[in-house]
Amino acid sequence: MASLVFISLAIIVLSYNIPYYVVPPRVLFVFALIFAPTLIAWRWLLLSFERKVTPARKVVIIAESGETEYLSNKLNGRDRLLGVVTENRLAKGGLPVLGTFEDTEDIIASRGPDELLISGSLAWETKTKAILLGVKYGCTVYLVPNLYEIMVSQSVLSQFEDTPVIQVSLGKTHGMEQLKRIFDCLVAVIGLVITLPFSLAAALAIKLTSPGPVFYTQKRVGRNNKVFQLYKFRTMINNAEARTGPVLSSEKDGRVTKVGRILRMTRIDEIPQLINVLKGDMSIVGPRPERPVFVEKYCKELPGYAYRHMINTGITGLAQVSGKYSTSPQDKLRYDLLYAKAATPLLDLNIMLKTIKVMFSRDKSL
Repeated sequence: MASLVFISLAIIVLSYNIPYYVVPPRVLFVFALIFAPTLIAWRWLLLSFERKVTPARKVVIIAESGETEYLSNKLNGRDRLLGVVTENRLAKGGLPVLGTFEDTEDIIASRGPDELLISGSLAWETKTKAILLGVKYGCTVYLVPNLYEIMVSQSVLSQFEDTPVIQVSLGKTHGMEQLKRIFDCLVAVIGLVITLPFSLAAALAIKLTSPGPVFYTQKRVGRNNKVFQLYKFRTMINNAEARTGPVLSSEKDGRVTKVGRILRMTRIDEIPQLINVLKGDMSIVGPRPERPVFVEKYCKELPGYAYRHMINTGITGLAQVSGKYSTSPQDKLRYDLLYAKAATPLLDLNIMLKTIKVMFSRDKSL
């Protein structure tokens, strides 16, 4: 449906801005009237067919007892959870416990799961044993990576004399960063020009409906822990944190104005960050910049959080197009570190294209 809306808007813009390319309104109406139900029906048929020909996957979760409920919530509606394997036969959320880590091979051999979902925080020996058993019995193994596994992923195989070694690095070069900078500036300039009508309308709406400034500035932490002022259109009441102090915004935040909700839903409030890109504070793609108070908090609570500041922060990122509004800081950090490890121009372009789809998804967060 997002693609249908995007195509329709593009046709309307072309109709009224390009001479001799005028599509009668009745044609657009008939197009929407016929194409929308047809698309919905086609997708419903494909989904029904997929459910019939693809059997439900049987899953076993291997994790510490405190993580079992968290991981079980990641399964989709068609996965069939056989149970969990923990260190002490306990599990949160009333999940069925199949045994302890010592029983892993017997459980896999007798239950015959299709997939194993393994926590990355397990002890090295436990995790390695579970992975090898999964491979031995033909299971698809999914491992939630920790910092070490993220840094080792996609590393280069090298050698010291006749000993094979893995070279761990970010894999960035000066030339690659220069290319990214040029690309960021081009996209920012084009974006500011294209979105100028929306920016003017947003500024006028904010000024007419809520006392206070049009723009909102806030200190954020960027590359190498450099603090900069991030620009956004104001979506909350003026001085929203005067009483509460620094707090994270929630999905149904009462401080957000009516116009602000529209700006957030359409992502128009993010447009001024293109100025930050031109100034060099940010990139188009990268980990989202956080406020200093929360960076300090997360650095204490989440191992490896500081490593996300090795590269420029961005307006959109892998965590934003892959996660949801409710995605935990731990999972967002994993996406940020994976991006920092594997960032390429092709990956940036892929994330930007996915961002267009995310803009039409209410459960996503940019």
